[in-house]
Amino acid sequence: MTGPWPLRVTADGPAREGASALASLVHPLDPEVFRTAYWQRRPLHVQGPAGRFDDLFTMADLREAMGRQNELGLLIRVSGDREGDGGAAGAHVAVEAADVAGHLRRGASVCVEPVERAAPRVADLAARLKRELGHHGDMGVKCYLSPHGYGFNTHFDAHVVTTLQLDGHKRWRLSRAPGVPFPRGNAFADEGGGVRYIGRAPSSVRPWECPEIEEEAFAEVLLSPGDVLCLPAGTWHSAKAVGHSLAVNIAFAPVDVLGLLTAAVRGRLEEREAWRSGLPADGGAAGFLLDRREELIDELRALPLDDQLIATAASAAPVSAAPASAAARMAAQAPAAGGSGERRLQCVLTVADAGAAAEWYGRVLGCRVLAAIPEFGWIELTSPVPGVSIGLSEIPTAGVSGGAVLDFRVDDLEHTRGLLDHDGRTPPARMRAVTGVARFLEAHDIDGNRLMFYQPDDDQERN
Repeated sequence: MTGPWPLRVTADGPAREGASALASLVHPLDPEVFRTAYWQRRPLHVQGPAGRFDDLFTMADLREAMGRQNELGLLIRVSGDREGDGGAAGAHVAVEAADVAGHLRRGASVCVEPVERAAPRVADLAARLKRELGHHGDMGVKCYLSPHGYGFNTHFDAHVVTTLQLDGHKRWRLSRAPGVPFPRGNAFADEGGGVRYIGRAPSSVRPWECPEIEEEAFAEVLLSPGDVLCLPAGTWHSAKAVGHSLAVNIAFAPVDVLGLLTAAVRGRLEEREAWRSGLPADGGAAGFLLDRREELIDELRALPLDDQLIATAASAAPVSAAPASAAARMAAQAPAAGGSGERRLQCVLTVADAGAAAEWYGRVLGCRVLAAIPEFGWIELTSPVPGVSIGLSEIPTAGVSGGAVLDFRVDDLEHTRGLLDHDGRTPPARMRAVTGVARFLEAHDIDGNRLMFYQPDDDQERN
């Protein structure tokens, strides 16, 4: 192939019998050309034979999957983004399978993940593609169902987006090159044309992360059944159904290389007292840091770059890519919230890192994940109180000095105090007592949100 690389290639027919998963998907493009010229570099639209995905995943398969939501631990979300609504991406709201039909009637797109749990053929295809591409990072599979005019407004993702159009049509508008190559998180174009990163305060965003958005220069692609669209991480795009649309999205998240290497040497360095002691108070901080820097360099040089290290890349989370975020991994391991329809009270806290906060609440208070919306930094947890859940909303400037207090009754206040003190990541809990009423333990979570634990006085309990 010579000349400018085309955005679109068209297959006159199916790939040859026995072709690999990748060769079949990008046919008539040579897989090696795809790897070297398109993969992680520039968008590609492959117009394929209309019926090639007929046996992969159907509307009947989707209905069956949603009917097994709780059994399979599927997360179902809806979005109200629609044609002509002004631009900014709307919130993705977690729902129960029984409510999906109503949302579709009123107008919404539906996203189901991880859909490969309900679709062995999809799971097999995704696994083969990952292997053939030599991808070492995390991978996530979602299914999108959209009525006419609905989909998602202009945004980019921190992972490679590979969409397989199964049924209906969807019109995409996309930048011809990544707006931000390998961004540190997902972002959307706000109503003023600026770049807004999900789960990050504007003050944390660097200039290189905020390119001008030239939507007038975007290409337009209409996906039909059998088509494939592959977008590098950071490629601006919007997508709206024409008539209706059913598609599967396979997302490939990059490995956090910095995290991978530092994690590999951290354990050995933490064994040494000097790496745990903090900076010296005798004025020798600069020399102390110089010694630590040399030790760090020596450890990195001695690090064996073998298959075992590379294999750990599959579980090394990307900087902020949704498919492999802490929230997504926990949501993938936890069953979805029960669908009984019972009324519940939800106490919402702001946190700097929803994944880290959920891990802390799970470890210290025994809370478990009910649902997660990684793209919007949201995790819902059980609480020690039946009928009450804890919502963790990720805002980088989290922490409060006033506001509501989560107040839990416990049977053993000393045990609770021991758990908090042993954790070592929060200020010491303060105990006080009201004679004849109860003893109280005032504490905080890792984001500064106030917690209260109380144990009734024995006399008060008997009354």
